Amino acid sequence: MARRARITLENDEDPELDISSLIDVSFLLLIYFIVTSTLQKRETDLGITLPSTVPTESTDPVDPLAIKISVDGAITVDEIELEGPSPGGEPSTVPALRTRLEEYKTQTELVNEKPMVVLAAADEGKTQRFIDVVNALASVKIQSITMTGFREEQ
Repeated sequence: MARRARITLENDEDPELDISSLIDVSFLLLIYFIVTSTLQKRETDLGITLPSTVPTESTDPVDPLAIKISVDGAITVDEIELEGPSPGGEPSTVPALRTRLEEYKTQTELVNEKPMVVLAAADEGKTQRFIDVVNALASVKIQSITMTGFREEQ
């Protein structure tokens, strides 16, 4: 007759259940619902401005200043010629342009805008006149400049 081995089981009086993974899942679900939910404002939370308390001043945006340098070196600002032809390729301080740029900068500062300039220079023009205009822009501290070229119609 074969021998039978007897297996004795230990009696556990307090079975334990590991619920840490269940807590993790519940917190993830809670975070998911908090993030995806939308909060509706109550009427008392909305800011209401009555028409009588709204200031009536409205400021129009200031257009960019258009500067054009022709082939002979004449400088026009918004279709008005400020400086005549360049004096033979020598550096110039272009005083009329500088005063117009200062006026434009103060005008943009009054409406809390950034001064912007569009500078168009003829491809065949002298480089010194272009440098004079850029130096005038730097002297009044205008930094937003768009540079383009143009060809005059013949």
